Amino acid sequence: MTEPTRTGRDPGLNPALKSQQDATHDTAHRTPPPVTTTSVGGAEGGTWPWIWLVVVIVCVLAVLYILLG
Repeated sequence: MTEPTRTGRDPGLNPALKSQQDATHDTAHRTPPPVTTTSVGGAEGGTWPWIWLVVVIVCVLAVLYILLG
């Protein structure tokens, strides 16, 4: 079996898939990083670890009650 030879002008299997360069990204305008634009304070969300701790303790106690009770 022989491979078909391809010339430089051969479009390939799908001629619609051509190499294109995306010029929509503008590098002239600088934007701030996402971290500086967030509105979350340092103390917000601090209670979630305590809530998870209580939930885990309740679940462990429930499992022990079911297995040993």
